[in-house]
Amino acid sequence: GQAEIFCAIATAKYPRLFITAYTQYGKSDIASQAILTRISTIPEKIAIVAPSNKKAGIIMGYLIDHTFDNEYTKKKFLIGKGETEERIRRERNKDHLTFRCSKGIGEVFTVSAEGRRIKDILNALLGFGARRVLIDESPLLSSEHYTGILRMIGGHKDSTLIEIGNALNRNHFYKASRDPAYKKIIIPYTQGIEEGRQNPE
Repeated sequence: GQAEIFCAIATAKYPRLFITAYTQYGKSDIASQAILTRISTIPEKIAIVAPSNKKAGIIMGYLIDHTFDNEYTKKKFLIGKGETEERIRRERNKDHLTFRCSKGIGEVFTVSAEGRRIKDILNALLGFGARRVLIDESPLLSSEHYTGILRMIGGHKDSTLIEIGNALNRNHFYKASRDPAYKKIIIPYTQGIEEGRQNPE
């Protein structure tokens, strides 16, 4: 299941991708590894959007950790002026990372839908644009937030929208689960048992 999630995100094969699994399956961790593989190889922008700053930082934290897992990604990572590897690894709170690819720069950044007034949040979302957008905890976003996120990819012909979450709420995430335009990866608890990740209890 994790391999299927990784390949679907890393290859950007599907314009619309729906991923749901039970809590603690490793969705965010494996998504971070797929994003890292892509942006350290292909010069493009990937936006990670989440309902809150804390949730937006989950995938980015994993991504920072995995950046230093091997020499390939470590050498390609561009450390900003005044920053150190040690500080980045320790704080794990960056909202923008860049990598030197063979034909340009790969970038990943986080956008939070957190805020007091919906107008302010939408303005923040519309200030960003990316060809690839991954929404973590998608079912926790309001319809207004979701509309703003869709406009982030509106100007790109070859765009990818990835929605990740648990089976919560009957909103846009539920609709995506029924939409034939989406490639769906659904990991039931029974698969977790088969993979040895949890037991029936």
